[in-house]
Parts: sequence; structure tokens; C-alpha cells
Amino acid sequence: MNKHLKSFATMVAAVTVMTTALAACSGGGNSGPATTNANGNNSGNNGNSGVSASETPAEEVKLADGNITVLYHTSLEQYAENKAANPDAYDPLLESIPVFEQQHGGKVTLIAVPWGDQKSTLISMVNAGEQVDVAQAHDQNFPVYPLKKMVQPISQYVDLNDPFWNNAVTNAFTFGGEAYAVGVGAAPIVMYYNKTLFENNGMQTPGELYAEGNWTWDTFRQTAMEMTQDTDGDGVNDQYGFGWWDGGYALMVGSNGKTILSYNEDGSISANHTSDNVKEAMQFTQDALLKDKYIDKDKEGDYFVAEFKNGKLAMTAEYGLNGFNAFKGDYEIDFVPVPKGPRGEAGVGPGGLSGWSIPVVSKNPEGAAAFIKLLSENEKEVATAKNVEVFGQERVDRINELSQKILFAPIGVEMYWDANGAVLGGIKDGTPVGTFAETAKGILEEGINITLTQ
Repeated sequence: MNKHLKSFATMVAAVTVMTTALAACSGGGNSGPATTNANGNNSGNNGNSGVSASETPAEEVKLADGNITVLYHTSLEQYAENKAANPDAYDPLLESIPVFEQQHGGKVTLIAVPWGDQKSTLISMVNAGEQVDVAQAHDQNFPVYPLKKMVQPISQYVDLNDPFWNNAVTNAFTFGGEAYAVGVGAAPIVMYYNKTLFENNGMQTPGELYAEGNWTWDTFRQTAMEMTQDTDGDGVNDQYGFGWWDGGYALMVGSNGKTILSYNEDGSISANHTSDNVKEAMQFTQDALLKDKYIDKDKEGDYFVAEFKNGKLAMTAEYGLNGFNAFKGDYEIDFVPVPKGPRGEAGVGPGGLSGWSIPVVSKNPEGAAAFIKLLSENEKEVATAKNVEVFGQERVDRINELSQKILFAPIGVEMYWDANGAVLGGIKDGTPVGTFAETAKGILEEGINITLTQ
């Protein structure tokens, strides 16, 4: 994954929801967070009150204390400016503040710091014993938060078995066998294809292959190779079957049943570069670039956006429903899940997600749990309604189903990007997979040790 994708989940994981409800900016750039949502109904447990929100509507739950402090990346003043520039802007956390205060008669104190300063700010506040009741969980601050005992197991205050919560979020922020965050914000990365281009070439589309239960690495590879063509007769291919960041390496890892990092029940962390799952993904990507050549290996960055829109690329990828915006052009497009790897499961793949944690310095964890539930309800309701309006119920249902199947592990360990660079360099240079897999694993294990001991 290219370093431009350092926000691989950070971008889509943040809870700011535009009512266009798009999953993320193309390629995971740095222009701001957004999210899509999965299915679910009201739920949650308000801690020691013993009252489940699935039994009592959130507005009827009465807290003994309605005062909470929230650490977030956007201030009310910034949000007002955003809404002035875009009246459709909707931030579920900030919109939930007046509702929560009205319901519970307390005060929500908002501490706003830039996105990248959330982790250091929370650590400083916890070390100083300052109250923080709600903090965001995302790929960059986990596993540091539970490792440094910044946040507490959230099952004390939230019913993890309630179907309202996205299990992919809960699983991603589980460390040492304990879940430290819940949420509904999730955006699967899906494969977009130029349906018109396929039909003009008399080719079976990825959508048709998926409907047959035959959307695998093998059929993807065959399709991509057949769609790679010299359309102008100059002896050089000018149309390619696929293109995305780093040859789609992240997609292939995610679709083959394993993440680069494993967070184990005993509190240890494993680097999985030398697992068969990951090595197969490395080999598949390397073959795509150097042997099968259905990816233009000489182009990097977000070139695929223009190529796809210009009808020179058959398939690419994007977060959630955002492809319909990012790749809007003169062609009919649609999406399918990433193709299933030999060790993967259909519909399971990479994506971005975020959750909400309750820090150990919370003075009102029951209030924090109630606020998390409220903002999550608002997040889901607004995003779902607008998505249906813009994209239709059938597409929203497809994304919601895939949102529950995201395979994701937080990457907030030292030297992660050094290890990733070793992989990408080896893939592009044609180095034997076993060689650079061992190198990358050694680098990441050093980083894991630093993370666990610092």
C-alpha cells in the first residue's frame, strides 16, 4: 500500500458524514474523513443503569449524570464554517451534542484537536488524570490505546451482542481478548468496473461472475488479461484490465483471509508476512505487474482515476459507494466485492472503519456509552437515508452487507510503513517473494517489540 494510503482507514473511519454519504476520497488521500454505515437496530447498554436501549428508546433513558467530555478532531466553530460552505454537511457527533444535553440535562464539553493530535492529546490527558469520557478509535491509535491502558474494556457499558453494532468494528478494536471500541462506521473497499466497456468487448462482467459464485482471483486475472488491449494498433497496450494503488496489493491481502497484523488473546501481536495467505497475495500482485501485465506498471499514484473515467481501465477499486462519484463519466459502472482468494471467503475483504472508546479517566462512563449510542444512531440514520436517496436501496443493501465482513487490523505499530515499503519494493523489483516477506516480517517484528515495550 502506497504511503498515500496511510489513511487507509483513517479517512473513511472518521465519523464526519456528509449527507452525500460517500465512503472516502478516491485513493484514500488526505482531504478529509467520511464514512458509510452498516445495518442495525437500536441497542446498547448504559452501564450500571441496567437499562438496554434496545428495551428503552435512547431519549427515555435517564442518566444520573449528563455531563461528559469528548475528544474530537472538529470544533463547533469549524463545523459551522463547514456547514456555511456546504449546507448538506452533517457531523453525527456534533449534531448529537444539543440532543444529548436536552435529553439528559447536562453539558457536553468538546475538546477539539487536529486529527493527527488525538493520540498524543489523550495520552497526555490520561497521564494528567484529566477527564475524557469519549475518544475516537481508529487505525492509527490502536493498539497503543489499550497497550498504554488509555481506554477501558467497553463491554462493561455496551452490549456487544446487540446487532446494532458492526461486528467488524468490534473485532478490529479487540486487543488481548477484550473489545475496546464499538461503532457503526464502516466502508468496504469494492471493485468498480466499467460495465459499458465490458459489454462493448462482448465480455462477461464481474457482476455476472459474482452472481454465478465465480468471482475469484482466477476469474479476475483472466478477465483483466483479456481486457488489456492495444486499441489503437500501435503495438503498445493502451487499455488495461486493472489499476489501483500499488497494484492492488492491499486488496489481495484482504481477500485472502488474513491481515498483515494479528492481535492475539494473550496480548501479543504477530506479523503475518510469511503466512501462506499473505505470500500468495504478494505473488499474485507481483505476477499481475511483471508477468501477466494487466496493470500498467509504469504508472503510480492515483492515475487510475482518470484512466477509468476515460475508458482506458476496465476495473479499479474504491471505498463503498464513492466510486459512483469518483469515477463518474460517460460509462455505466457498477461494483462487486474484491475477488475471493484461494484462502479467503466470498464477500470478505479490506475496508476502513472507526469506533468509539471510553478512556480510563472517564468520570461518567454510563453517559459516555449513551452518547456513543446516540451519535451512532444519528450517523447510521442520516447516511443510510441519503445513500438510499442517491444510490438506491439495492446498492445500499450490498454495501451494508459487505460492511459487516471487513477484514481489518489497526496498523498503529512502529515501523509498519518501513515493512510495507520492503514489500512493495520487492513486488515491483521482481525479488522472490520469500526473500522480501522475511525481510518485511523482521522489520515489523522489531516495530512490534518497540510498540509493546515503549
